[in-house]
Amino acid sequence: MAAIPQRETDIGPPHYEQMLPPIIKGNYGEWKYHESIKPGVMVHVSETGDKAFTVRGASPRLVGTDFIRDLNAVADKYCGGFIRFTSRNNVEFIFDNESNIDPIIKELNAMGVPVGGMNNSISN
Repeated sequence: MAAIPQRETDIGPPHYEQMLPPIIKGNYGEWKYHESIKPGVMVHVSETGDKAFTVRGASPRLVGTDFIRDLNAVADKYCGGFIRFTSRNNVEFIFDNESNIDPIIKELNAMGVPVGGMNNSISN
């Protein structure tokens, strides 16, 4: 008897691995340490020496589609389209090019999005 092919459904969310930035997916479970570079910016270093950078911006709990589109434009420009919302409704941009830190912060500030909320600073 032939095997029945796996049925595709639209039930439930996609598997989380599909949403991971390549730098995170490639080093999943292999992170050696992380440290704060400046307020709202963190570097994560893997056992292979790869580095991932995170810039965290505050966002209100309820947002409109225009705000999300603006955040997505920043993610498309600097992060390969990857964006993440935290459990406290902050937004995180995760990327592997250190030179993108200041341009992301500049664009977020221009949008009125404060950068911070990591370590011993006030979270959203």
